[in-house]
Amino acid sequence: MIIIDVKKKQVYPESIANTAPATLDGVKWLDDNSGFFYVAFSTIDPKSIDFYKNTKTVLYKLGTDPQKIIDVFSAKNNPDLKITEDQFPMILESSIEDQYYKGMLVDYQSFRKTFIISKKDLLAGKKNWKPFSESSDKAKNLSFWNDKVIFQSSYNSSLNKLCKTSIDHPDFKDAEVLVPEKKDEIIKGYKITKNGIYYTTTKNGVETKLYLYKNGEDIPIRLPFPAGNIDLESKGQNFPDIWVTCSGWANDEQRFRYDAKTSNFIPENLVPIVEYPEFKDIIAKEITVKARDGEEIPLSLIYNKNLVKNGKSPLLIEAYGSYGVVDSPAFAKSYLLWVNQGGVMAIAHVRGGGEKGEKWRLGGYKETKPNTWRDLIDCAEYLIKEKYTSKEKIAIWGGSAGGITVGRAMTERPDLFKAVIAEVGSLNMLREEVTSNGQPQEFGSVKDPKEFKALLEMDAYHHIKKGIKYPATLITAGINDQRVAPWMPAKFAAKLMADDASDNAILLKIDFEGGHGANIPVAQQYASIGDIFAFAFWQLGHPDYQPKENTKK
Repeated sequence: MIIIDVKKKQVYPESIANTAPATLDGVKWLDDNSGFFYVAFSTIDPKSIDFYKNTKTVLYKLGTDPQKIIDVFSAKNNPDLKITEDQFPMILESSIEDQYYKGMLVDYQSFRKTFIISKKDLLAGKKNWKPFSESSDKAKNLSFWNDKVIFQSSYNSSLNKLCKTSIDHPDFKDAEVLVPEKKDEIIKGYKITKNGIYYTTTKNGVETKLYLYKNGEDIPIRLPFPAGNIDLESKGQNFPDIWVTCSGWANDEQRFRYDAKTSNFIPENLVPIVEYPEFKDIIAKEITVKARDGEEIPLSLIYNKNLVKNGKSPLLIEAYGSYGVVDSPAFAKSYLLWVNQGGVMAIAHVRGGGEKGEKWRLGGYKETKPNTWRDLIDCAEYLIKEKYTSKEKIAIWGGSAGGITVGRAMTERPDLFKAVIAEVGSLNMLREEVTSNGQPQEFGSVKDPKEFKALLEMDAYHHIKKGIKYPATLITAGINDQRVAPWMPAKFAAKLMADDASDNAILLKIDFEGGHGANIPVAQQYASIGDIFAFAFWQLGHPDYQPKENTKK
């Protein structure tokens, strides 16, 4: 990181290393702008077994030696908090009016343990963090409001609600409900302002609405245009200002200031809006598909408005379905480029994600994990039935834990897909627990007989059968991957090559520089997407992607 004084147009001579502020909740400035908190790595060597372990939140004071940072929240600095080596202790966003800092132990769970400390105490060098909320409270997105804390609660709720409790004597399980659970809508985020609490909701993770909670009333606000995703910004509880950023699968971000007095949205974009005339005929459609057990699976479709549904379009379905992650609509130009080549892009919001709240996550979790890949299978069958595509024109794509989804969809229904892309995929789940960053809390432990059976069921490697014709497959791995050990995809590829009875391509691509996704250069990330799309179009028969014969003279 480098530091710039914007008013003086001055670049500070000091620079800071061992951090990734874009991915670890960013920089948190002190109220007087004299310094900031950030998460520091113990090592930045992605090949080290300690990469991503024993991180700490530190305080840096402007103008001082970056080597002399002050440890304020870590296992070493706060041994009584019992912070484990694989948790990320972070200080969360605070307002200048707040009397406390909030700390959170970030892991792969939906709800995390939090602590608070007086701002004065922390800045005086004290270490007296005290427990605030437990993961069992099912509380998230905590914000202080005078002597109260506002939070989103999933306790005794199939979706969630907006609640309030005391900071000094918090009771997260029996808190005052401000906004009760809404039918089919999940509260996604909120901001406190002088005018009240603005909050957003999503339906199926893809359809958003905006509300204002004021004086006990719930006031819906009409958006400037339908949006798949909304982000809110405010200046704090003493200011009326609120900014709304809207985006979607086929819409780039647009930022507005909302004027509550006139109910108008005034464009205030930080950068000029870029026009993409090549994407003007692309539309996004949100539907639901009835799964075999009656559940409605949200499915996002992106395609050219002039699409002819004759079963001949190359169709790529992406699916994930773990950790309660929501695949929110975003202006992904890569998806639109796929459509511009004549394809249809689909995002299957399968169980295991968070599109319909905690119940959706638990619907694809450990023993219920088969719902995750069967939801993908059911979505594929629907798209074939509706003539968006056909068996010879459909590819599925999953990364990381999405490897479970596509790996088991492929091994359960090898006849249904023409191509499969498993990107740094979890394909050997019985062995996942022994890797350097295994997640038995999410997927299960082989030490528990019940969970062992669940892991075996979700293990794609163990479901490859000799003599079966499998789809063409592109399998990728990163040699420095600390999350999905590269031998997992390699084992899967080797067994597939040994047992497959088809003549379809089986490609294994190992990245000898990168690891698990983000820790590679941007150009390399785009090159990887290019490889995936080229492979899919090649296998789905796109004429521009077929190998040319040797034309040596």
